[in-house]
Amino acid sequence: MSKKMEERQQEIYQAILTEGKVRVIDLANTYHVSMETIRKDLNQMESQGLLHKIHGGACRKEDNSEVAVHVKVNEHASLKQDLAKRALREIPDHSSLFIGPGSTTLALAKLLPLKKDLLVITNSLMIANIVTNQKHELIFLGGKVLKKSQCATGVFTLDHIDAIHFDVACLGCDGFKNSQGPTTFSFEEMEVNQHVLRKAEKKILLADQSKFDWQGTYMFAPFYSFDFLITNPVDIEKKQSIQGCTILIAK
Repeated sequence: MSKKMEERQQEIYQAILTEGKVRVIDLANTYHVSMETIRKDLNQMESQGLLHKIHGGACRKEDNSEVAVHVKVNEHASLKQDLAKRALREIPDHSSLFIGPGSTTLALAKLLPLKKDLLVITNSLMIANIVTNQKHELIFLGGKVLKKSQCATGVFTLDHIDAIHFDVACLGCDGFKNSQGPTTFSFEEMEVNQHVLRKAEKKILLADQSKFDWQGTYMFAPFYSFDFLITNPVDIEKKQSIQGCTILIAK
C-alpha cells in the first residue's frame, strides 16, 4: 500500500467514526480520485473489519468483531497519547512493569525512555520490538502468537507470568459497555490478563472514551480488580457506571 493510499484510508476511517457513514462520490471529490479508486479503498477496509459497505458508500461497523492492532493504532490516536502520558506518572523508576498488548499500551511503551531503570515484561510483539531499542531490561513472554493482536498466549505464557512479580501492570481492553468490568474478544487474552492481575501490585486499566460504547466477548476482571482506570473526559453518567476503582482523567 502506498503512503498516499494509507493516509487516505486513515482519513476515511476517521470520517466514518465521526459521521457514521460516507458516500463514494463525496470521497472521490474530496481526494480528487476516481470513484473506482474509492471503492477499492472501501473493499480493502471492509476486509480489515473497519466498516460495512452499503449502496453508494460505507458505514461504521457496529458488530462485536476484533480489529487488528495495527489498525487500532490509528483510531483515536491523540486520546491514546493523553492516556499514555497520564499512565506514565503511575510508573515508578526502578520498577518491574507488565504492559499488555494493545494500541494504547503501545503508545505508553513509546514513552518509557522518560523512566529510569525499568524491567519491562510483555507478551506483545510490537511492544517488545519498541522496548528492545530502549535502555530498559526486557522480558518477552513467548507462546502461541495471535495474529490480530500480535501477542503471545497459551500455557507457556501463563507459566512464565506466574513466576514473575509485577510492581505495576498496565492493561488495555476492547470495551465495557453494559459490563461490570473490561472485556476482550479473545479467550486467550482473557486468560493472560487474569494471570497478570493476580501477580501485579498496582493494576492500571487504560481505556479511551470510546470503550464506554463497545464491548468484547469475555470480561476478564471486575473493575474493583484495578486500582485505576485511566480514561479521557466523559460525562457523569458514564463515570458512575464504573464501580470499584479510581478514575483518573487524562487531559
